[in-house]
Amino acid sequence: MHVNFSAFWDSLHRIGTSFIGRLPSLAIAVVVFLGFYVLSKLVGRVIRRATKGHRENLGMVFARLTGAAVVMLGVLVGLSVVAPSFQASDLIKVLGIGSVAIGFAFQNILQNFLAGLLLLWAEPFRVGDEIKIDAFEGTVEEIQPRATIIKTYDARRVMIPNADLFTHAVTVNTALDNRRWEYEFPVKDGDDLNRIKRLIVDAVKKVPGVLQDPAPEALVTSLDDPQTASFKVRVLWWTKANRHHEMLTSYDQVLTAIEGALRPRPANLNRKQDQAA
Repeated sequence: MHVNFSAFWDSLHRIGTSFIGRLPSLAIAVVVFLGFYVLSKLVGRVIRRATKGHRENLGMVFARLTGAAVVMLGVLVGLSVVAPSFQASDLIKVLGIGSVAIGFAFQNILQNFLAGLLLLWAEPFRVGDEIKIDAFEGTVEEIQPRATIIKTYDARRVMIPNADLFTHAVTVNTALDNRRWEYEFPVKDGDDLNRIKRLIVDAVKKVPGVLQDPAPEALVTSLDDPQTASFKVRVLWWTKANRHHEMLTSYDQVLTAIEGALRPRPANLNRKQDQAA
């Protein structure tokens, strides 16, 4: 079989000549792209600096989006330099044809992305806040466009889709400076109920960190057995500590103080205290 190598070499020569002829255009396109890339970095830095101190996460996301848009513009300009016949409308047509398929394929991603932008704009919580959603509770480490990362109290990292945070109820434990704590426990005692409540409130007031305004309270929530004076008391107190570990510390100190106040004492000691009162 006779093979015509001359036609092959002619085609290869034309391709090589065309490539060499476009080298200046390619060099210019590379320079243009690098210029737009540097511009994207500068624009992103300006946006992050302008939003530093307030809405930092939103500024970071918009800096990335703006930078990506500037880079994409640089790609389009570079393509127009290399191929003058290339029009932006051609790319729009191609994107228009595949937009429906892309929309179906990345529906969840786009939903989480839009939810993330709305969360960053509304800012119901910030990085460092302690939040609770469904079975997850922890400290917000990062708010990304697609998901929010929290670190649970037992040192596990959980990625929560932003769409869930946007549509579900979220509890922000650190939203306010002061926070109320409560604990309910049964009490079985034949003494006067008002005396027991007074002992509890006085013990809680002495605990470091417990606010005096609003003052601690001891409220009877149920009377299980009137014959044996068995009832349940709910203790309420406020602190400026609103984080989980601080809450555990406050529980420890308050319950220890209540246990000490309600501990049975010798009869002569109780008689002396009653006479002093």
